[in-house]
Amino acid sequence: MNTPPGIHRLPARPAPAEWLDAADAPPAPARGSLWLMKAVDHWIGLPICFSLGVLVKLRHRFLPRKAQAVRENGTLVVTKFFGIGSIIEASTLLAEIRRRYPNGRLIFLTFQGNEALMRRLDLCTEVRVIRTGSPLTFVGDTLGHILWMRAQDVDALIDLELFSKFSTLISVLGGARMRIGYHLNHFWRSSLLTHPVYFNYYRHITEVFAQAGRRIDVTVPDRPLSPLPVLPKALAKVETTLEQWGIGGATRFVGVNVNAGELSLERRWPMGAFVVLIDRLLAAHPEVRIVLTGAPAEKAYVMRAYERLSEASRARTFVAAGVWNLDEFIAALGLMDCFVTNDTGPLHLAAAQGTPLVSLWGPSRPESWAPRGERHEMLYDEYPCSPCIHMFTTYEGMWCHHEGWCMQAIAPAPVFAAVERVLAMGPRERVTPVVAPDAVPPTRPVPASGA
Repeated sequence: MNTPPGIHRLPARPAPAEWLDAADAPPAPARGSLWLMKAVDHWIGLPICFSLGVLVKLRHRFLPRKAQAVRENGTLVVTKFFGIGSIIEASTLLAEIRRRYPNGRLIFLTFQGNEALMRRLDLCTEVRVIRTGSPLTFVGDTLGHILWMRAQDVDALIDLELFSKFSTLISVLGGARMRIGYHLNHFWRSSLLTHPVYFNYYRHITEVFAQAGRRIDVTVPDRPLSPLPVLPKALAKVETTLEQWGIGGATRFVGVNVNAGELSLERRWPMGAFVVLIDRLLAAHPEVRIVLTGAPAEKAYVMRAYERLSEASRARTFVAAGVWNLDEFIAALGLMDCFVTNDTGPLHLAAAQGTPLVSLWGPSRPESWAPRGERHEMLYDEYPCSPCIHMFTTYEGMWCHHEGWCMQAIAPAPVFAAVERVLAMGPRERVTPVVAPDAVPPTRPVPASGA
């Protein structure tokens, strides 16, 4: 019996390759703070949401609350706790909410790790954070923000998390008149939302966010991400660093991001594949220099990749992980001739800055999550078990035991060809928007008390 086309293969570990070794497989999920938050969200959040859903249903039946429209000078709260890339993709929605309600207050509630980015985006009237450094501060900040919301008489809370019980509980306990969130076919979510939004995971994430905006009379246009302003001080620091590295003039500058966020390390293309790509690219282009990017916490992993390069490649490769802060990285993106990256937050920042891109995909679908824009080459093998994140019924790395088979299946040769195509387009016009150094609010926590 013949197998119908399109379903003829099951996920399997890719065949061994000379550029792949056991050290390249993503580690099993570390049981750190993120793992703990996800575990608590599932095992503790689920029964609490279910119980609260019963109470909310009873209240709606016997003590119905009169529906009210959003006031033009009212208070709107948007929550998004996970995923820097998702936050950037939501920036158009936030901008349109401000445009639709110019006299209202738009509050963004997130974890402290996202605060610096939100203040750089400068789209909300206030950014409030929940610190995650210890259970005590986490619980204290959460309770403080819930009490603060109840005192503010929040018109609407838009929950941009797709599956989080934690964010759903905040919307209910905070007393928002309208609770807008993504409907799941589960009692714990459907019973707690006043204005459910259908989550169509075949649509692009910006369209998914736009559906939430329509619930408060906000129309979100389909347009590319807007660039973040570049601070003069940050640009000067980057230019000085590049000059010290001998990058300037006719030298072409290619950024490479070997990292992926803790949310899913399975998104990392194997380190050995990056090494082959860089060695081949530098051998083919004497005028090219490579800069390995990353956050301070990622420096050790980036250095491992650097040390695996050939001696000739190391002479023309430089490590910026831990050297450039967020402002400086944004400035550097505007100077790159190409940026090669996994599916992670810096990809979306680069797209906003108009950087020519080569992106690598596996556990998630580029059709749903890739930032829109020109000069963007995407490589996606469409592995049978992909996508395994952002879906209802599976968990990232469930089938491949967190080894990232879909990423291992992408060979260096097609990635090299994609980089060649981007570089062959020639240098792009480098437009550097600049604002005054004090135009970006300082990064500091907003106390849960609202002081």
